[in-house]
Amino acid sequence: MGRLEGLTALVTGAASGFGEGIVRAFAAEGAAVVVADIAADGAKRVADSLCETGAKAAPFETDVTDPASLEAAVAFCDAQFGGLTTLVANAGVGQRPLAVADTEVETLRRQFEVNSVGVFQSCKAALPALRRGTNASILITVSGIALVPRPQLYGYGMSKAAAAYLMKSLALELAPEKIRVNGLFPAVGDTPMLAEFAGGERTDSAVEAFTSALPLGRLITADDVGQAAVFLSSPAEAGAMTGCALPVDAGRCL
Repeated sequence: MGRLEGLTALVTGAASGFGEGIVRAFAAEGAAVVVADIAADGAKRVADSLCETGAKAAPFETDVTDPASLEAAVAFCDAQFGGLTTLVANAGVGQRPLAVADTEVETLRRQFEVNSVGVFQSCKAALPALRRGTNASILITVSGIALVPRPQLYGYGMSKAAAAYLMKSLALELAPEKIRVNGLFPAVGDTPMLAEFAGGERTDSAVEAFTSALPLGRLITADDVGQAAVFLSSPAEAGAMTGCALPVDAGRCL
């Protein structure tokens, strides 16, 4: 039996990167997964590939900046798999480095719209369904930048710090209902978003710069994040954990 057998997960931003790693790890451990993403073709590609392995998976086009879209995704979970036990609020956008003098307010607004307000709206939409089940939990993909700041990523860092606050506050609010809320705090990963952090283009020199800045000397992979997500979402393994900020960062936040 898989470690997540009997759970149903809605994972936002699941068509690529860390989100794809999470749904693949969840499906391998027996969870039913809804692959939710604004990129409908990508969500279908991931879900179809999981179904080919015998996993329970279905795609759903979702925009985390649209509350109605999120409510529809939760309703789809109910219709497709008979409920929702696990929300993974993973969808996010990266940012190209900008000095504070060059950072426009619109950059900040876009980062907050997706990376913090979008997470808030995802949690709010999922709560009614989570409250109807057992072993319910919320997992938020935050970022190591919320723990250890970096210059020139003001919108991204500020929005992720807000998501970290939401995670801990919501953990306190929902603890009496036995709904756990935890956060993953990855460092930069070997994902499509790396190009954005590198200024718009993935280059060998950018990869080397990111890699050399991490004590373990390697980038974070989607599978790294997926395995950590399985652990925090497992009632048997992490049933006493809520409000946990788990770095998956090759030592960056030491």
